[in-house]
Amino acid sequence: MNKNLEEKYLSVIEDNVNVGSSNALNEFFILIAGIAVIFFLLYMFADAIGSFFIDRMSNETQMKIENAFSFGIKPQVSTKNENIIKLENIRDKIVPLDKNLQGKSKFPIYEYPEKQINAFITPNGNIYFTQGLLKEIKDEEILTFVMAHELGHYAHRDHLKSMSRQIIVALVTSIFASGNNDIDLTIGSISDLNGLTYSRKQEKEADRYANKIVYKLYGNNKGAVEFFKLLEKKEKSPEFLQYFSTHPSTRQRLNLINRNK
Repeated sequence: MNKNLEEKYLSVIEDNVNVGSSNALNEFFILIAGIAVIFFLLYMFADAIGSFFIDRMSNETQMKIENAFSFGIKPQVSTKNENIIKLENIRDKIVPLDKNLQGKSKFPIYEYPEKQINAFITPNGNIYFTQGLLKEIKDEEILTFVMAHELGHYAHRDHLKSMSRQIIVALVTSIFASGNNDIDLTIGSISDLNGLTYSRKQEKEADRYANKIVYKLYGNNKGAVEFFKLLEKKEKSPEFLQYFSTHPSTRQRLNLINRNK
């Protein structure tokens, strides 16, 4: 090719706005990274606003929202047996200690037909203890810690804050994704990881709350320590998997309560 013609050809390419000089793959990753940063900032900003208003929400508004979102949630086992009576007595010792628990739900307690050791609280304040937990644990102080942990979630309005985050994610995804599967997947992955981090933070705060309760009632946190030691014996997953879980590792949780006496 004639040298002058080659130079002219290269000059035309450089001046043509329709010809990209950078690698398309690099541009794609830059675009995705930029969207990820923007999404993360919007997500955190919107979440802070949501938490601000939820923390200041009236009890009446809280109960209306809780009942609306708890529609259709029914107890699995509602018979009042020795276990339920024991748990109700524990609940009645905890509720008077925190004004954030008073004047709202009556916190009814139910057994849940599951073999795993677990407990959870629904948005309207229904508390569930699995039959596996009640079969394994009889110690009052341990049950008090578990009960206080679940009530801690309610006192902190964690259920409402989690719902707020889900709504924010849905709105941001609909704005940014616009049917683009790559962007939708990126936003979904970021929100999932961020959500797990936030959930672990909520669990730590609920542990701190429960730890304070058992100290007030018993003057020590033996029940909390024994509970996590029991979980440790039954755990088979390596500790690093906590980063893909809604809960911190049992070892981390045990260390946390030992530091917060």
